[in-house]
Amino acid sequence: MENKEKTLAELDAARLKVKQYENKIQLLENRKRYLEKKADRQRTHHLCNMGGAIQSISREADSLTRVEFYSLMEQVFALPAVQELVGTAVQNHNAGGDR
Repeated sequence: MENKEKTLAELDAARLKVKQYENKIQLLENRKRYLEKKADRQRTHHLCNMGGAIQSISREADSLTRVEFYSLMEQVFALPAVQELVGTAVQNHNAGGDR
């Protein structure tokens, strides 16, 4: 009888451990989802700021459709002078910020 009670106690302890690990897994999954959503929100915020900057500089671009706007941006960013400016801006950023 003593052996059976010991085995049942071990079984209960093992079930408790399984439940604890399941809770830990759920906690980690929730944390992962939270961090992914946070990164998505930050990206969306960044994109909105970039779009807002373009809109404030060129109000006329606001009347373009999305396809027209993308086409315009492809043409603008293909210009050698713009590529050079972007490259310089990226170098300045990588070197520590605005200059």
